[in-house]
Amino acid sequence: MVEKLREAILERSRQPLLEFIQELHPADAAEQLAQLTPEHVAAFIELIGPSEALFAFEFVPFELQKETLGQLPRSILQQLISLMSPDDRADLVEELDEESRERLLALLLKAERQNILKLITYPEDSAGAYMTTDYAFLHPDVPTREALNQLRLQAPRKETIYYVYVVDHSRRLTGIVSLEDLIMAKPDQPVAEIMHANVISVRVDEDIEQVTKEMTHYDFLAMPVVDPDLRLVGIITYDDIFDVMNEEATEDMYLLANLDTDEKITTSLPQSVKLRVPWLLVNLCTALLASYTVSVFSETISRFVVLASLMPIVAGLGGNAGTQSLTVVVRALALGEMKFKGNSRVLLKQIGVGLFSGLICGLIMAGIAFLWYGNVWLSLILWMAMTANLILAGLFGAMVPITLRRLKLDPALGSSVFVTMATDTGGFLAFLGLSHLLLDHLLGSL
Repeated sequence: MVEKLREAILERSRQPLLEFIQELHPADAAEQLAQLTPEHVAAFIELIGPSEALFAFEFVPFELQKETLGQLPRSILQQLISLMSPDDRADLVEELDEESRERLLALLLKAERQNILKLITYPEDSAGAYMTTDYAFLHPDVPTREALNQLRLQAPRKETIYYVYVVDHSRRLTGIVSLEDLIMAKPDQPVAEIMHANVISVRVDEDIEQVTKEMTHYDFLAMPVVDPDLRLVGIITYDDIFDVMNEEATEDMYLLANLDTDEKITTSLPQSVKLRVPWLLVNLCTALLASYTVSVFSETISRFVVLASLMPIVAGLGGNAGTQSLTVVVRALALGEMKFKGNSRVLLKQIGVGLFSGLICGLIMAGIAFLWYGNVWLSLILWMAMTANLILAGLFGAMVPITLRRLKLDPALGSSVFVTMATDTGGFLAFLGLSHLLLDHLLGSL
C-alpha cells in the first residue's frame, strides 16, 4: 500500500489518493503516511486538499508533522493550520522552533493566534495545557427548539456535542445538558429547566493527573475547565486523557527502571548514554555499599565457602519481593488509591506480606540447602535471613515511594535503586551476620 501511495503521489494522481483516504480510518491512513518522506506527505496534502488530508494528518507523529509543514506552500499551510482543532494546533506550535513558530502564527487570524498563544502559556502539566476551546454551549433562557438549531450550526466546528455547557452572558458555567436531554425535551421548554445545575468542573491550573483521576472516577467523556471566576474556558476530552494516561504510565515505567523520560527508541547513542549514566552512577554507589558489606565478612566466607554460593539467593529474592511491593504502592499512589493518612496500614500490610512470603520461601530454600549440604545450622540461618530480608523488602518497597510523595517528588523516581540497595545490603548483612555469629555451629556440623 505504501508503494502504491508513493507512486500515486509521484504521478500526481488525485483519485487513488482520495480513495486511499476515504477507505481507511484516519489513524490507519496516518500509519501509511508515516512511512513516507515529509516531501511526499506535503505533496499528498496538496493533491487531495487540506480539508481531506487533515483527519489523517492529525494522527501523524509530531516529528513528521513539523517537517511536513516546512514543505507546504504558504496557502496550503494556512488552510491546514486553520482547520486543525485548537488544542492540536497549540501542541504542534509549541513543538516548533522559534522561526517556524513565527512563520506559522503569521498565517493565522488574530483571534486564532491569540488563542494559541494563550494555550501554550499554561503550565505543561495543567488542565489548561490539555484543553480545547472548541466546545458547544448554550444560554439558559434559550428554548429547546432553538437550542437544537444552534447546535446544528456549532457542531461542524466543535470537538464534541454529546455534552453541551450552559453559560450565562459572562460565560460563567451554570449547568450542563446532554444531547439526549435536548432531543427528549419539549420544543418550547427552556434549557434552564432541563439542565443539570450541579456541574463538576476543574480549574484551569489544576494538575492534569488529578483531572485524569476525576474523569476516570466520574466516567466523563469530557470535563469542563473554568478560570478562577468560574468562566468556562475550555474542555478536556477523553482522547486527551487517554494520551495523559499513556504518558504517565510510560513515565512511571521509565522512572522505575531509572531511565530519563526524554529517551526514545530513536534517541541518538551519545544522548542515550548521557541520559542513562547518571542513574547508573547512583546505582554504582549503592552497589559499593552492598559490596562493602560482603567484604566485612570476608573472613567468615573464607572459613565457610558455601556461604558465597547462597548469599546471592537471599539478596536476589529480596530484590524481587521489594519490586513487587514497590509496584503495588506506586500504582496505588498514581491512581489516588492511597492518601497521606492511613499509610501505616499499607506499611504493616507490606511488612506482613514480606514476613509470610519469607517464612514460606525461606523454609523451601532451607530444605533445599539441607539436601545439598546436610547442615541444619546453614538451613536455619538461610531461613531466618530470607525471612528478615523479605520483611525489609516489604518495608522499603512501601516506604520509599510514600516518602518521595511526601517530599512532593514522583513516587517512582529512583525507587528501584533505593529498594535494591536495601535488599542487597540487608540480605547480605542478615545472612553473613547470622553466619558469623553462628560460625562455630556451622563448622561443627560439617
